[in-house]
Amino acid sequence: MPAQANANVVALQLEKVRDKVPLLYERDDILLTMIQQRGDVEKVSSRNMRLPLQVNPGGKAGSYNADGGDLGRGSGTAYDVAQVSPIFFRFAIEITKLVEYATTGRERAVENATKREVANGMKQFRAFLDKLMQTAGNGVLGAISSFASTTWTMSTPPGAALVYVGQTIQVYDSTLTTNRGTANVVAADPISATQTITVDANPAGLTNGDVIVHDGLSGAQPVSLFGIKYHQNNATTGTWLNLNRATYPVQLATPRVNAGNAALTPSNVRLAINKVRKSLGINHIAKLIAYMAVEQEHAWENLGITVSQIIKEGGARDGNDLDLLFSGRKTMSGIPIKSSVNADQTRVDFLDLSHWGRAVLKDIDFYEVNGNTVFPIYGASGGLAASYIFYFDTAFQVFDDSPRTGAFIDTLARPSGY
Repeated sequence: MPAQANANVVALQLEKVRDKVPLLYERDDILLTMIQQRGDVEKVSSRNMRLPLQVNPGGKAGSYNADGGDLGRGSGTAYDVAQVSPIFFRFAIEITKLVEYATTGRERAVENATKREVANGMKQFRAFLDKLMQTAGNGVLGAISSFASTTWTMSTPPGAALVYVGQTIQVYDSTLTTNRGTANVVAADPISATQTITVDANPAGLTNGDVIVHDGLSGAQPVSLFGIKYHQNNATTGTWLNLNRATYPVQLATPRVNAGNAALTPSNVRLAINKVRKSLGINHIAKLIAYMAVEQEHAWENLGITVSQIIKEGGARDGNDLDLLFSGRKTMSGIPIKSSVNADQTRVDFLDLSHWGRAVLKDIDFYEVNGNTVFPIYGASGGLAASYIFYFDTAFQVFDDSPRTGAFIDTLARPSGY
């Protein structure tokens, strides 16, 4: 008889499974969390929430003749009202009974898949909402610059950053008039320079320049969550929270610095901040956050580490316009930096979050019917299928009641390597 080999005893050996499950995809919800933590929350009904705004000064100033002269007539401060109403969003999770049976108990699985999916689903739903908050309020998650079969190359910004694998998306023409149909994302590459996504099948009539939006939208010019590019906007046409921008072309315009496709500089930053000061007065500038993608955070860090000689004596400790990375904290001209993988890669937004908030009709939670949160799936026979579904849903809208308290730098170049 030959010696006993390993192949003869494999049946006796225990299989080791590591009891840690690492995350292999991004799930940022930076902006959503900041607004939830620092913004206002207003409980609203299905009717529009009204936001009173002080839009123009009142009073008639001038000199007069005190020796019986006419003092003239006066005027008063002008007010108007913006309006906001909530939008409903949902997130569906479907699980088979075998998954539940096969992962219940430590003797069967390292994790209970059903319980884990509740936590995963909520985090992914929040990440989806955070992606929407980078948009201009129309649900557009990207534009297709070209495609080869079912692989689409996305224009940057935002590239492929605002979709996730498994997501159902819709394709519209570039004017947001024609809905070409839906597709499911089977792969996405938001890291490499190619910025591609792959779908299961192309909608009919797909054309270069088409845009992708999230599922559930319909009709021409769809309306979704009002994000940064909706509120931080210097347009003088269109509407903002039911107000005509042309009526208030100055009051509703966020100060902008156009970088002209050049790299970020300290001058860009100072100009943006000073435009906020000029817009509302030096005494009215609030505590800002510098919100940006990691690309522009990288560009700012490059400025800090390319200085060849530094004389540190003599100045105030916090007086530097440029954080040279000595302190370990990241600021932009004294303004704290908050970066996100979902943010526009060619833009820096200065946000005064004290003016941002949410009009909430329903907080994020389970969708419930008569106390039930888990619902059966029915098979082709009409009987029950061995699977079930549950949903998270929410109804809210994001508002910024003072567009001029922020600023943005756009059309910035991305650093080499991105």
